[in-house]
This record gives sequence, C-alpha cells and structure tokens, in this order.
Amino acid sequence: MEIADELKIYDDNLVKELSNLARDNIEYWDIRTTLNNGTVLSFTNQRSKEISSYETLECGIRAFINGGWGFCVLKKIDKNNIIDGFLKAIKLARKSQSLCKFQFNINESDPLNKKFKIKSVRNLESIDIKDKIEIVKNHEDISSKYSKEIKNTRTVYLDGYFKNLFLNSFGSQVYQDLEVLRLFSAVYAQRKGLIQNAMNSVGGVGGFEIMETEAAQNISLKSAKQAIMLLDAKSPVGGKFNVIMDPKLTGTFIHEAFGHACEADIVLNKESILEDKIGKTVAIEEVNVIDDPTIGQGKKFNLPYELYGSYNVDDEGIPSQKTVIIEDGILRNFLHNIETASRMSIEPNGHGRANSSVAIPQVRMGFTYLEPKDWKLEEMIEDTKSGVLCEDFQYGYTDTTTGNFQFKCKFSYRIENGEKKELMRDVSLSGMTLEVLKRITAIGDKSTFNYSDGICGKGGQGVRVCDGGPFIRIEDITVGGLN
Repeated sequence: MEIADELKIYDDNLVKELSNLARDNIEYWDIRTTLNNGTVLSFTNQRSKEISSYETLECGIRAFINGGWGFCVLKKIDKNNIIDGFLKAIKLARKSQSLCKFQFNINESDPLNKKFKIKSVRNLESIDIKDKIEIVKNHEDISSKYSKEIKNTRTVYLDGYFKNLFLNSFGSQVYQDLEVLRLFSAVYAQRKGLIQNAMNSVGGVGGFEIMETEAAQNISLKSAKQAIMLLDAKSPVGGKFNVIMDPKLTGTFIHEAFGHACEADIVLNKESILEDKIGKTVAIEEVNVIDDPTIGQGKKFNLPYELYGSYNVDDEGIPSQKTVIIEDGILRNFLHNIETASRMSIEPNGHGRANSSVAIPQVRMGFTYLEPKDWKLEEMIEDTKSGVLCEDFQYGYTDTTTGNFQFKCKFSYRIENGEKKELMRDVSLSGMTLEVLKRITAIGDKSTFNYSDGICGKGGQGVRVCDGGPFIRIEDITVGGLN
C-alpha cells in the first residue's frame, strides 16, 4: 500500500533530524498528520442547510518531559514548518514541566511499524455528490410525507476519507487508510400542543455500502413512525419498579453511567466512583463488561462494514485490543492512554483517542458492552409481576464522582402480571451506578444482544463509539414521568 504523496515529506532524513532536535531536550514526542476528504449534507424540512465538500491536511505535534506536555498544531505542512512546530512543542513541554504538579515519565513501548487499510465495497470517492444529495432529499421526503402530524424533519449525512500517518520517538510509523460514514435522522410530530420526536442514526467504518443496508434505507421511515407512535403513548406514574432495559439502553448505562468512571484520567483526577476498586466486587457475579474496539466485529452483526467505534490503533500508536473491565462482578481494569498507564505503572491498552490530528488524545471508550448470559426476553417479561420495559435512549446525565445517573427513554411499556401492556412516553430512570450493577436480576442471551453507535463527547471533543449488551432486568429502579 502506497503512502499518500502529501505524507511522504516524513522521510528518514526528516525523522532523523527531529530525533536529533529532541535529544537531551525532551523524553518523548509524537506526530499525527491527517489528509481528510469529506462531505457534509444537512437538510431541514426538505430544504438544504449545508452542502459542503472539503479537503484538509493537518498536523499535531506533541512533546513531553517529566510530566509536562507541549502541543503545536500545523495547518501548512512543509519541512520548515514541521521543524519550527517541533521546536515550539519542545519549548512548551519544558515550560509545562516547570509548572506541572505531577512529575512522571512515559514508559517506553515497542515500536509499531505497520500499514492498515480498511477495504470498502464502494469507495466514497467514487460516489458523485449529486447521488449523496438525492439520497438525503429522499429521506426528507419520506419522513415529511408519512403523516400530516409530522411538523419538522432533519437529515444529516457525513462522510470522510482519512489517510493518517503517526510517528513517535520510540520508532513507530503507522499509516492508516480508511473511510467513515454516518447518516442521522430526526423527526418531530405534533398533536394538540403535544410535541414528540424520534432520532435514529446509522454509522460505520466503511464506504457507501453502509447507505445500501436495510437500516440506512429505512432510517427516515423508522423515525417518522416512532414520532407518531409517541403521540398516542401515555405518561407513566412515577415510583420504584423492576425495569427491563433493551440492548440500546443497556449499552447507554454501561457506557455513560459506568464506562466513563473506568477512564483512568478521571480516576487519577479523583472524579470516579471506581477509585481504589481494582480487584473488588462492583457488580453481581454474572456481570462481565468489555471494551473491544478491534477491527473485524462487523461480521458478528452480519454487516458489510466495520463498527463505528472500531479502530486499528488508537491516536497514540497503541494497537486496539479487548480489555476486560469487569470479570465475574470484579473490577479488573481501567481504560488507559500512555500517560495514565505510565502514571499507574501498567501497559497502555489502546484507549488514547482524539477527534482529529489537531486535538489532544484523551482516554476514551471504543465498543463497550455487557456480555450476554442465558435469559430470553419473553422469560424476563413473564417473570415480572409489576415493571416497565424500556427501549432506546434519548438523553441523560451522569456524575462519575457520585455515580448518580438519570436517563430519559424513547419508548417504554408497562408490565403487569407478566404481560406487556400499553406504550408510555417521557419515562425517565434514575439511580446510583454501583447499586444498579448489584440489583441486576436477569441478563439476556446472545439472541437479545445488540449495539448502537454514536458520538461521545468529552473535553470538547466528540469521537465515534459503540455500546451495547443484551436485555437486562434490574429491581427497584426509580421511574419518573410527567404525572
């Protein structure tokens, strides 16, 4: 695989020159450079809000010494600029080191020299922008005409063709060639002053074949149907109930309420309920939680593309890998980048991620999920005398310091004497993360396992992620509604 011409400037002579500049001045350095071609299409109420095509070439240079980081961003890539930016990063690192509270060293890792290419069935560059626009317009048309009660629609199409080069002082040289695509649909319905909305998305690492899947083709119709259904739904009476969460809501809980507390930078900042809990029981024995962003998992879900939260290496040149967070109810690992791993004296596990080459890597999740067990959904419902079946996630709040969370569900159904009853709207769930993990009374089998994709925000950055799990049942969850 040939490296893009724009990235060939980083030849052996330049790398050698940078290494000489770093010698006796800093302990570690890395460079991330990305050539990105992309498209953004945004339509609202069948009218275009944005139609843009772009090409960017950007570079981020980091330098490190004794706990101090320096970071320099380049928008123009030539040899003189790279050297100047490198010297600025060194200067900033040394200044930062003189001011930082915690001094530590970066643990050296083996160099990685590899090229990665994720092959697409239909390359994004081969698709004319007119064809992309027609698809978005068609989705707007479908959702707008579904019902007279549909008042607002929005469809967003995003794609990008990335060519990344990563270099560091350990001798790593990693080149990646990949495509990413995401389609988003939102529909708002109104009846007699009542407004309800439904949002859905489809995303993946791959080419235009993502748009040809059943999920992508039906996304606008799905959003429209859901918005209208919610107009007929009832609002629940609040209280404590046995709650059955669907895979999307299970994934949301594992990602939002629990997963962020596993990010080692939050732990080191003493903002996590999991501080000092490695090796201790944090859930019932049947609970296993994994973060596995490795490439190749799309096939498990019969997809012609890779999962949206998957990657070959993180943004610090560490290979993606399966990380066991909870094993048989016991907390085993945190998620790490090279800084947190060095500070905790362990190996990094490939979770240093940034949303671009000109953003600083942070500890982030990839594909976080709860492993299935052996319950059927029908068995859970039949075994529940009084409860609520909750499906999908709209928005929520989590405090990693206390473990307090609150989520609003998209759909919910009342369960009475083992039977699924009427549809309810505006259902919220709240509780304490570690208490909930110990109140799980049933975990679904493989047939109930699924995932969802999205953008996770942290520190002003959004990165692509997936989360999921099976249906699970939890006792005595606080349920809130409008009544």
